[in-house]
Amino acid sequence: MTRALLLALVYSVMRKTMLASWRASRPSVSVYGKMCVMAINDALTRVVTVGNGKGGVGKSTTACNVAGLAAVAGWRVLLVDFDPQGNAGHILGYTWKGQSDGGQHLVDTLMNGSPLTPSLLEVRPNLDVVAGGEALDTLEDVLTGRLKRGQDIHELFADSLAAVAGDYDLVIVDTPPTRPLLLRLALGATRWIVVPTRPGRTSVEGLRALAGEITAARQMNPDLELLGALLYDVETNATVIRRNAIEDITSVLGGAAPVFTNVIRHALSPVVESEEKGLLIHEVAEQVDSAEPYWKALQDGRKPVRVPGSAPALAEDFVLLTQEILTAIDVHEKEMGVSA
Repeated sequence: MTRALLLALVYSVMRKTMLASWRASRPSVSVYGKMCVMAINDALTRVVTVGNGKGGVGKSTTACNVAGLAAVAGWRVLLVDFDPQGNAGHILGYTWKGQSDGGQHLVDTLMNGSPLTPSLLEVRPNLDVVAGGEALDTLEDVLTGRLKRGQDIHELFADSLAAVAGDYDLVIVDTPPTRPLLLRLALGATRWIVVPTRPGRTSVEGLRALAGEITAARQMNPDLELLGALLYDVETNATVIRRNAIEDITSVLGGAAPVFTNVIRHALSPVVESEEKGLLIHEVAEQVDSAEPYWKALQDGRKPVRVPGSAPALAEDFVLLTQEILTAIDVHEKEMGVSA
């Protein structure tokens, strides 16, 4: 069986086992039943934020690939890029095509208190996007000014997102590591947090910073929960490193979040290929099975098309992670008695 057929099989399983029940019932705020300042809006119970207090730990790569895989498996997905770097645009390709507005639509929507709408439709089948980018630096400055004047900003994004979130099966938010007010806005609208992290002390310290932001955000959004931590960019045979990293994560997060069973292996070449060509990892992997023979390029007197051989294995990692994330949400909702 080729890698492409294996991926197709997993997509099929994901559709058959989960999608129907996923759409059958959306959780209600009343289920969580907490005395709080602000209960999360019913429409926001399927909002997943990918975050860490440190950059370079795979947040954008994880957010885009999980969103893209869920979409190709049949979920209606909205990806919101809250990062001024706008890395999602490179991974999904719309920046290279000149289609990104640099986050201006998102900034204008929040500043005007308007309902959020996608800035890009059908970036992939079933996948809409609210683009991020440099305009979000301006938003951080504006939010700082509002806080100094005693104005409340915590519900800006939640109120805006609630208007459109109900149109999707899943909303995924990509967040920046060094813009605490932007992260705070995202957490105010979040039900579940996925935390990618690399092994190593600096990445663990990033988790500490995120844990502090989560604690603060729960004062306004007590429904916010850690869905799981993800080991990212790990050598497949580095069992001791994995074990030590899991112990560090558990210690920093106080056992509040499980560590996902599936990890994302170290495979630099397909990640670079993804960002350079605007392709998701499974799209890079699909080129492997249909790659031309190297002799054909020699015959034509040109360079061969470079296709990373590690892409299929990395794509499998992301497929399994996506399934684990969606299954974990489904299990949590059923445990709370909210699924049909």
